[in-house]
Amino acid sequence: MRLHASARLGAARRRGRARGFTLIELSIIVCIVGVLAVLGFLGYRRYVATARTSEATHLTSGIRMAQEAYKTEKGVYAAVSANQDSLYPSTTPGKFVTAWGGSCINCKDGDPNGWKRLAVNPHDPVMFGYATVAGVGGNELAAEPPPRGRESDFGPGIGSDQGQLKATDPYYVTVARGDTDGDGRPCIVLSYSTSTQLVVQAAGE
Repeated sequence: MRLHASARLGAARRRGRARGFTLIELSIIVCIVGVLAVLGFLGYRRYVATARTSEATHLTSGIRMAQEAYKTEKGVYAAVSANQDSLYPSTTPGKFVTAWGGSCINCKDGDPNGWKRLAVNPHDPVMFGYATVAGVGGNELAAEPPPRGRESDFGPGIGSDQGQLKATDPYYVTVARGDTDGDGRPCIVLSYSTSTQLVVQAAGE
C-alpha cells in the first residue's frame, strides 16, 4: 500500500512539473521578446537610413574630389550649377531614380554640358539631385543661402568659417537633395570647400 501511495505521489509531482510555464515566466518571456523586437526595428531603421543616404554621401565626396582636381588645374573651382536649387539630373528628386549623363537644363550660363567639366560619372541611376556652385571671395560665400532650410539646420555649415577666406580665395558649395521615401521631407547632404566634413540633414528621408 505504501508503494502505491509513493507511486501516486511521484506521478502527481511529475504532472505538476509538466503543466507548463507560470504567469511570471510567461511575462518575462514576453518582455524579452518585446525588447528584442524594438532593438531589431531600431536597427532596421538605422540600416535603411544609412542605405538611403549612402548614395548622396558617396557622390558628394566624389564631387569634392573632382572640384579639388579642377582647382589644381584651373586655379578656381568649377561653377557648374546656376544656384543651389538647380539640381541635376532630376530637378525635383523623389521616390524614383534618374540616369546621370544627360543634358543639364539649369546649369550656369545655360551650359548643357556643365557637369561634364567635373567628370563625375556614377555607375547607376541616382535618387538624389545635385548642385555645385562656385565663386571667389568670402563675401560671396557668406551671401549664399542654405538650400531650402534654416542655416541652423546645417550645424557648422555654410556660415561658420568662410570668414577666413580672403577676397581672392575660390570656394565651392555642393548640395545633394533627395526624398527617397516620398514623404515630402527632403534629406540634404552639404559639402563646402572650407571643411572636409559633410553635413547631413534628415538622414534617410
